[in-house]
Amino acid sequence: MIRRIIVALVSVLALALTASVPAQAATGYTTNITAQAKPHTVAKGKAVTLKGTLKYKRDGKWRALSGRELIVRFDPAGPAASKKIAKVKTTRTGAYSFKTTATRSGTWTVSFGGKKGSLRADSARDSACVYTAGRWQCPVTPSNPDLDCPDVGKTVWVGTKDYHRLDADNDGWGCDSYS
Repeated sequence: MIRRIIVALVSVLALALTASVPAQAATGYTTNITAQAKPHTVAKGKAVTLKGTLKYKRDGKWRALSGRELIVRFDPAGPAASKKIAKVKTTRTGAYSFKTTATRSGTWTVSFGGKKGSLRADSARDSACVYTAGRWQCPVTPSNPDLDCPDVGKTVWVGTKDYHRLDADNDGWGCDSYS
């Protein structure tokens, strides 16, 4: 009998405790951030600009997020670690822009931390290839179309990364006919 009373009291107490705990907060509105590095293929020392927008979805419509802080990180190609480069804010239209000098190839990442309970975090990334001698040092992409020797106009060192198939005899030198 005492055992039944204790079980009943524990059950009532457990019910009372769970009833006083607030429901878990909503996860927040979906956000969408975009990032585009321009140009994708750039000479060392020239400008590269990272642009994009930050929006959130409410009632089925995408709306701009203005005045929000974004973190810009750069992950250089190779073994070097990713670095925080800057903080930027979105404009009234949710747009942002960050301009810097291209020093090495790598991936740019822009992150929005969200706002607990109301906006979800998001990030976007884009890459840029930085060359020192010429565009043949960067892979073929839609923004860096395939080059032929007449496009280059001279003998060039391609090494083992002959992205544009300029080295017919595999000696590391491309466009040998210009020697």
